[in-house]
Amino acid sequence: MLVLSIDRSDPLPIASKLKPEKRPRTHPEINEYRRRTLIEGALRSLAEHGVSGTTVSTISKSAGASRGLLGHYFENKDEVMVAALEYLFGRIAETVRAVVETTEGATNKLLAVPASLFSAATFTELNRTAFLALWHETRFNAKVRAANRRLYRDYIIRMELLVRAAAEEQGVKIDARQVALTFIALSDGLWLGLSIHDDVLTGDQAVAICQGHIKRELGIP
Repeated sequence: MLVLSIDRSDPLPIASKLKPEKRPRTHPEINEYRRRTLIEGALRSLAEHGVSGTTVSTISKSAGASRGLLGHYFENKDEVMVAALEYLFGRIAETVRAVVETTEGATNKLLAVPASLFSAATFTELNRTAFLALWHETRFNAKVRAANRRLYRDYIIRMELLVRAAAEEQGVKIDARQVALTFIALSDGLWLGLSIHDDVLTGDQAVAICQGHIKRELGIP
């Protein structure tokens, strides 16, 4: 599982570095590689076919694996959808973390989050179309919905810690949780809007909107 437990001393407790892919050698490494390959195949299938059109066959084909291998690692389609959601959350969070931890100052770290969320590395065609499919699935699939709620709870806590640190740096008193919740709702809405209507809004505009919200709350001109 790629979503790690929360260390409250670290606002974004994801793997600290984006490490290059190593050839799997041990049995656990081979198992992890195969499982990840299947999950990535599921994401490609979701992006191309949506949830209803994603089947054992489409996942296996996208992953370049056999149907039997998929059945070995996942009992059913629900398990694959949950794993895909966890993987996608983790991959995006890892990219954001890599940017945040190399940025100086609590306020700049917070402002770096929206810049990273809408960067070319994060806001890819695969990420946004797969997320659209999985977001829709949360409405109808209890297991995916439960996983989404758990992941969002972690996300809220991490953002709240970043907001609180930035507020302390600026010397202002704000409701850090409320600011974090508003930011997440705003950025999610912009992700959805850009995914559907990319001719109406640009990524740069989305970043400016999110950063404008943060600056207003922190009292930054």
